Amino acid sequence: MNNKHLQPPYRPKEEADHQPDPEKEEGTDDHYLPPRKTVHPTEKEKWLPYFYRSLLWIFILLVAGLSVWGWKLVMM
Repeated sequence: MNNKHLQPPYRPKEEADHQPDPEKEEGTDDHYLPPRKTVHPTEKEKWLPYFYRSLLWIFILLVAGLSVWGWKLVMM
């Protein structure tokens, strides 16, 4: 019989002898850093209302301009 199949799979010594560190398992870290988004908020939220408002005004001016232009062409 072949004894090769009965042997456990090979594991490196570091992996076999590794024991979890109890200090790391607690989850409390003395050097906690907040998420980057909290520390450095993006400018997107600040400029988004201005962007949408400008798009709305451009659309209103375009419709008004085309209406005046069309009215002038009809009156000729």
